[in-house]
Amino acid sequence: MFRLATLDDFSAIDQLIVKKAKEFQTAGKSQWVKYLEPSRSDYVRHDLTKGTVFVYERDNHVVGAVSLIPPTDWDHNLWDDADGAVYLHRLVTDSNVKGERIGERLMQHALANTPSTIRLDCVADNAFLNNYYPRFGFRYMGERNGFSLFEKQA
Repeated sequence: MFRLATLDDFSAIDQLIVKKAKEFQTAGKSQWVKYLEPSRSDYVRHDLTKGTVFVYERDNHVVGAVSLIPPTDWDHNLWDDADGAVYLHRLVTDSNVKGERIGERLMQHALANTPSTIRLDCVADNAFLNNYYPRFGFRYMGERNGFSLFEKQA
């Protein structure tokens, strides 16, 4: 079931993110390295208190999450006009549900429940993600600092 996350979901979301970061590291991927640091909890806490976080829950366990938040310093560094949009960050699903399209369904749910222009970024050389986001109506806006920028108008 999809629902808005609460502070009670903090630990579950934090654990999902660190698990995924470790999986990326094991696979030799450089993305999400910063989430191996304890400071990742600050990102999760920020998301839960400053933005909208949607989770997918199955059998009382959070198996996916996505954050839609106001622009952070990260976003201001990538976008010339960062204000006026929300930013999609930390789309994560438990690898135990791989193949069930939980991430896709989370994305669709978040987009359907967000009346603002949404922006996101991904590593520019990640071919999967660069082909994934346009499937949801995101338009490629260019590249900056090694990251592809995408936007979907409200």
